[in-house]
Amino acid sequence: MQKPLLLLITLIISLSISGKLNAQSIDFNWEKDSINGKLIDKIAMSVPFMIEDKTYRFQFDLGANITLIYHKCFEKTEFIKSKEIDHSSEAAGSKIFTIENQNISVGKFKKNNYKLHGLLNFEQEEVCGVVGADLFQNKFLIIDFPNKKAFVSEKLKNRIAKKVEFVDMKIINNKPIVPITIDNKVYHFQYDNGASIFPIVTYKKNFQDLIETSKIIENFNIKNFNNPLVVKAIETNKEIIIGKSFFNTKELWFTDEDYFSFEQHGIDGIIGNVFFLDKTIVIDFKNKKFGILNTE
Repeated sequence: MQKPLLLLITLIISLSISGKLNAQSIDFNWEKDSINGKLIDKIAMSVPFMIEDKTYRFQFDLGANITLIYHKCFEKTEFIKSKEIDHSSEAAGSKIFTIENQNISVGKFKKNNYKLHGLLNFEQEEVCGVVGADLFQNKFLIIDFPNKKAFVSEKLKNRIAKKVEFVDMKIINNKPIVPITIDNKVYHFQYDNGASIFPIVTYKKNFQDLIETSKIIENFNIKNFNNPLVVKAIETNKEIIIGKSFFNTKELWFTDEDYFSFEQHGIDGIIGNVFFLDKTIVIDFKNKKFGILNTE
């Protein structure tokens, strides 16, 4: 199918989703950056986050279990004065604070009386926070990659649902965990739209035989909440199956250690956006299902 026709079909479906379901839309942008001197056009998804009638740029990242604001961006605001610091909790080396009863919006998706979390004295040059998976619990989240739109809805019309090929998923710590098949074995990978540059990422122990007998073709030095992390890739040729959808990857990315503590939760790694860039996906947080829209 030609790409302009695919874009037209997905746009028509997106308009149908928005109009028929009273879905609240979120426009997103692709951010670009360089890693090891290599320009990455789609390194992260950013969305507009509004609070107290002012809009900030946030990263859209389902790999974050909760939505977080970065303190340094908001030091001069009124609402930040109401923060309560939780001295027993921290993330990314920063104490966590909370602010009760905040009215926020991400695009046209609104959330009232929301308990906002933040990282104390934390800043990141590119964004002022992260929109995490907690906002979408018990809702349908549709991400239309070709048209750079997301939709949040309380329900999904049968006419749309019939076009989606769903698989059962788990939700662990608010995050969607999707079954994928590699070499006739079922693994459970966390879908993370914040991992835009990787098809799949695992940890060495999980695919040790394959990794130790394969050639490393790339090393990326990246940051996770400003913490350095080395991610490596081996050359491979694997078929990835999600339900009835088949994908191929020429590389498998991994970390030497189980950096994200996946093993204790029965998670085998992360699947990013690479396979879905020309597709629309539906994450049904209500019924624990992950789907890919069939545009044929």
